[in-house]
Amino acid sequence: MGEEMKKILMIVCLSLVIFALLFIGTDNDRDITLVAVGDILLDRGVRRSIERHDRNYPYLNVQEYFQKGDISFANLECPLTPGGTSVLKDRTLIFKGDIENGRVLKEVGFTILNLTNNHTLDYGPEGLVDTLEVLKENGIFSLGVGLNAQEARQPVFISIKGSTIGFLGYSQFPPEGYFYFPDRPEVARIDPDLMPEEITRAKESCDFLVVSFHWGKEYDFYPSEQQKALAHLAVDSGADLILGHHPHVLQSIEQYQDKLIFYSLGNFVFDRQIQPGADETVILNLKISKGQWQEAILIPVKIIDCQPTPVDGEEGEQILRRLQKYSEGRNSFMVIRDEKGYIVPLSY
Repeated sequence: MGEEMKKILMIVCLSLVIFALLFIGTDNDRDITLVAVGDILLDRGVRRSIERHDRNYPYLNVQEYFQKGDISFANLECPLTPGGTSVLKDRTLIFKGDIENGRVLKEVGFTILNLTNNHTLDYGPEGLVDTLEVLKENGIFSLGVGLNAQEARQPVFISIKGSTIGFLGYSQFPPEGYFYFPDRPEVARIDPDLMPEEITRAKESCDFLVVSFHWGKEYDFYPSEQQKALAHLAVDSGADLILGHHPHVLQSIEQYQDKLIFYSLGNFVFDRQIQPGADETVILNLKISKGQWQEAILIPVKIIDCQPTPVDGEEGEQILRRLQKYSEGRNSFMVIRDEKGYIVPLSY
């Protein structure tokens, strides 16, 4: 082979390598990181901690994770309202957070908050309307609620890096002490007859669909048969990821049809830690590429004086090992490495 031909081949090979690197870099630039956590309560003991310190206090040890993510998600377990008339139920279970928390939640890095739960209407329609306005003013999406029942069931779509991520939220529990009227502010309630079509339709309008469920039995580490049936129904209808809340402890992780199901992400910003496991949680980092999840990384967290705090060493690994135990037989196959939990699709 002549020297001229060798030079041409070298230039061609070098060009192919550069093209490949550029192509890979472009793909990486389009990867989306979804960060998801459990329940945020801004009343009761958390309120007292904030008053002793400041409004940023609960997030000081974790905000970097949300700020690095492209989309950050949590379940907000209370309305944000200046007051008003509360519903008729046990006073110790009526919650609200100050409206100034909306600004802090945005600064911390939250993109979208699930409001489809049994405390969103603790201060009635006025409290919900206040919450919607506060979050909108701070550029945070609200999920699973609306000024009427139909509006509450509408999906939320977030466009980022050339992709569209969709969200739907449903609650198993009706708001306590609140009378249902379809034309009044409401949360999206679980309805197995309506959900399949709603999920399928939402999936047609996005590249990746997240369905959030407020469900299950409090302080139970394992999902009920109803939870499993609803999760599978959602995936069969088009959901790509299931995020569960309400049990206040971590529950099983499952891979079903190559989709991930987190039956409960547990507490996150919370006060009372009486029940075993109520002070243990995780931060989920999910990598999404071309409409598919590629890797889930779980950071173990301990809630200490209302502050979620990442933990390493044996304490962190114990949290992950317990989560492994809860997930046995559900095809999650989490690997613990470098003090984090790693899950990849079974089809890899």
